Amino acid sequence: MRKRNVRIGLVAAALLLQLVGTVGAAVAQAVPDVTFTFSPGSGPPGTKINFSGTGCTHSTATPAPPQDGVFLITRDGTTAHPVPFVSDASGNFSGVYDTTQDVPGSYTTVVSCTSTGKGGVGSPFTVTVPVIPGSTYTPVTPVRVLDTRDGTGTGGVINPVGQAGVIDLKVAGVGAVPANATAVALNVTETGSTAPPGGSYVTVWPTGSAQPLASNLNFYAGTSMPNMVISRVGTDGKVSFYNNLGSVNLVADLQGWFVPDNSASTYIPLNPARVLDTRDGTGAPAAQVGPGGAVELNVLGAGGVPTTGVAAVALNVTVTRDSGPESFLTVWPSGSSRPLASNLNFTSGPPATNLVIARVGDGGKVAFFNNLGSTDVIADVQGYFAAPVASGTALPGGTYMPISPVRVLDTRAGVGTPGGAIGQLGTQGVIDVTVAGVGGVPAGATSVVLNVTAADSPGPESYLTLFPTGTTRPVASNLNFVAGQTIPNLVIVRLNGGKVSIYNNLGSTNVIADIQGWFQTS
Repeated sequence: MRKRNVRIGLVAAALLLQLVGTVGAAVAQAVPDVTFTFSPGSGPPGTKINFSGTGCTHSTATPAPPQDGVFLITRDGTTAHPVPFVSDASGNFSGVYDTTQDVPGSYTTVVSCTSTGKGGVGSPFTVTVPVIPGSTYTPVTPVRVLDTRDGTGTGGVINPVGQAGVIDLKVAGVGAVPANATAVALNVTETGSTAPPGGSYVTVWPTGSAQPLASNLNFYAGTSMPNMVISRVGTDGKVSFYNNLGSVNLVADLQGWFVPDNSASTYIPLNPARVLDTRDGTGAPAAQVGPGGAVELNVLGAGGVPTTGVAAVALNVTVTRDSGPESFLTVWPSGSSRPLASNLNFTSGPPATNLVIARVGDGGKVAFFNNLGSTDVIADVQGYFAAPVASGTALPGGTYMPISPVRVLDTRAGVGTPGGAIGQLGTQGVIDVTVAGVGGVPAGATSVVLNVTAADSPGPESYLTLFPTGTTRPVASNLNFVAGQTIPNLVIVRLNGGKVSIYNNLGSTNVIADIQGWFQTS
């Protein structure tokens, strides 16, 4: 079995061993104005450190409102992952530090608290971050695990998620999902939104972690928009869903899960390749899929996928030229019963796109079902999950390292752009994004999972293609959009030299990308 040098968060118990030598109890660091206390956090091992203290208020007004402060971890002189918190009028505060973006090694660590009036710096101490294995994937026939319209996953509570509302969904240890799952693949759909004209968004992240500056779904009132989400599992085996404005019903269909061992599937990235296009007869007859109709696609041997040893495929699926009315597409393994689940919801408007991780069914095929109207279906393969191998056998692909989402690109703010330039990506423009070194992604990562969003395009209708930097741009697309849309899609893309390239076909658009995790084989 190969040794894999992969990133892992701090193990809470190990932190306590390192903090000034105290074992099995909270440890305090005294500073001129502030006292910090650390203790193991709840949730998967190595992901959380609780902190609390006093002396960080910066207002003497009566009555004193809650005040903002920032908890900082400094590693060898570099500030990492500031965690905002609120103190009360007496200066008491508490929070949770999510350590999953730390990389293996030993660090000199300084803890500080800053505020308008008071603050301090604790004494340096050493923290050792160990190496542990990544996670392997188990694909399943999709199954519904959340539906706020009928109480599925909410304990029977039937209620949309309100403005600034959060719901926590327990996934690990529920149904077939093992209790030690590190991440889950969910197809998340919003419907029935009352968002204002500017729209709203939903963020999905591991429960117990700070809510990230990221979004997974962007939508408007009256729409039904899906997006694939691969979320790290948080406290008590849960993931959290936040809605920004208005109210919205949320539906989530489980596609599979990751576990921290070598018992399941590893991922092999490919250069994107078109394997299905009903407009020209690629992979299926040249005919639209009608109401209640289905087509089967033989994925084995297509687009670089081998003919044997494949458990699931990652497909970017697009519907276009649909005749209406509003419909949905379901993708599932051939030979099994079609599940109560959907992968794409669409209308007779512009093309709609979503990533699908589909378990391979009978005869090496996956099936595509269209509910109403007629539509063309396009699928571009991104990679595949190899079938599990015997214990002690070298893994054929990469194991997964999930993190809380981290923003790696935002052309609106100059994040991740050359020289920090601010500006939209123009017609036939390409931007190379350095991913290695951001959010803990190591130089040896083979592929990265990105939630990519197009925003503020003045038109015309266009698409984005992601591909490994330095390679030929493929005949494929990852995200289709029209003027005025803010629309995301999940992308699993192979890295080359730690970079990925993003191409825009027509017009111009802002592009935002948030890292969800990565695969690594070394």
